[in-house]
Amino acid sequence: MTEKRGNTSVLSDREHQIAADYAKGESYQQIADRLCLAPSTVRTHLATVYRKLGVSSKLELRDRLAPVATTLADLPIEHPNRPEKPSIAVLAFENMSGDQEQEYFSDGISDDIITALSRSPWLFIIARNTTFTYKGTSVDVRRVAEELGVRFVLEGSVRRSGERVRVTAQLIDGITGGHVWSERYDGQLEDVFDLQDEITRNVVASIQTTVHLSTIQDPVERASRPDLTVWELTMRSWHLLYDFTPESYAYAKTLLERALAIDPESGEANMILSLINHHTAIMGFVPDVQPAMETAYALARRATQLDDRNEYAHWALGISCWGLLKYDESLASLERAVALNPNCSLAYGSLGTLLGILGRSDEAIANQEIAIRSNPLDPSIFFRFSGLALAHYMAGCFETAVEWAERAIHRMPRWYFAHFVLVASYEALDRQEDAANAVKYCQDILPETSIKDLDRVPLKDTGKLNELRARLIKAGFSRQPIVH
Repeated sequence: MTEKRGNTSVLSDREHQIAADYAKGESYQQIADRLCLAPSTVRTHLATVYRKLGVSSKLELRDRLAPVATTLADLPIEHPNRPEKPSIAVLAFENMSGDQEQEYFSDGISDDIITALSRSPWLFIIARNTTFTYKGTSVDVRRVAEELGVRFVLEGSVRRSGERVRVTAQLIDGITGGHVWSERYDGQLEDVFDLQDEITRNVVASIQTTVHLSTIQDPVERASRPDLTVWELTMRSWHLLYDFTPESYAYAKTLLERALAIDPESGEANMILSLINHHTAIMGFVPDVQPAMETAYALARRATQLDDRNEYAHWALGISCWGLLKYDESLASLERAVALNPNCSLAYGSLGTLLGILGRSDEAIANQEIAIRSNPLDPSIFFRFSGLALAHYMAGCFETAVEWAERAIHRMPRWYFAHFVLVASYEALDRQEDAANAVKYCQDILPETSIKDLDRVPLKDTGKLNELRARLIKAGFSRQPIVH
């Protein structure tokens, strides 16, 4: 039987693991990288270990943790611990075509998805040479998740019929065995590589959003716990970002300030705090939006400096530039985000919005359509709809602009910009009664809305901006906020 290790039973499993690794000679950074923690979090855990065990040096720690005699029969089968960040194992997609020559296509899709997901700093992805060992066998997804130490398992199949191919994919929760997300894709095999790229982009974009919103589902009240890690604090803040309420954003700021107090060099915490400030500004949750815009820009710049290969950091920087009229920097940042991760639907969508602001309507529409097609379940898709409305408005296609603006308002009635595009489009069509009714509906929901709110997302072309402003004034919007 294995003997007990003195009073080390006072340590948690995580503390014991970190202490053992540190005692063996691993650095803070090595432990942090393997366990997906911030180095500062490792230091905090070790300080707690030293206090609990009453030791003051690595040598004393090593002596306290010295292994004792045991037999192999006594040792339990140990599976890897799940990392803090969302973890996924992508199994080889099953070729259901009955044609072994199609194996290259099903394997290729699996490979591309693994590679694309691996680019995201938010995710922990099991390598291909590990997951493909399950190929050709009937597997229990929950057992696979336990053996590989992951939260989610992605599996799928490929079926060919003539020149058509159907690909199905489903994301399984490795703990419950329940379906988190599933989708089916149909296409022609005329250009197999383009089809493969499109399927990969759609699967990856949807998974990234779904996984982020499925990883931490604890009640918000639990976020007040003092022992939360930087990762947990940032992930909870990411959830709150999608609430689009001033209360959620205020709480997210509190969590992110805690995260940055623990690790000031956390690129993720800086990036999400930038996004919180940016959305606080453009949604009009503060009387003076300029300070929030400037804070968002500074935080996003720091996030890109801390991690230049994080596409989300460049995306945050790109959108933080809009209210500050930094159009060239915004374009460079958003193009950089897409280049880093061609599967980042948020970057595609925001690039589409920027191109609309710049008056490049055709390119704007193309990017928005990619974003919508690849991530149809995105909670922030109303931004994509209003971006399409703007692009069509700028191109003079006012009827289509009305359709997309109405869809955006249906998804998010409190998004002022969609109301502006709708009203201006009605005015351009000389549908003045519809414009007046649209103004009234907007003011019922957002009573303080005024022309000054155009400064939050201004058009680059001053002539177009003045024309938009004139149409909104003619329809009934006031020039300045109404003081109640």
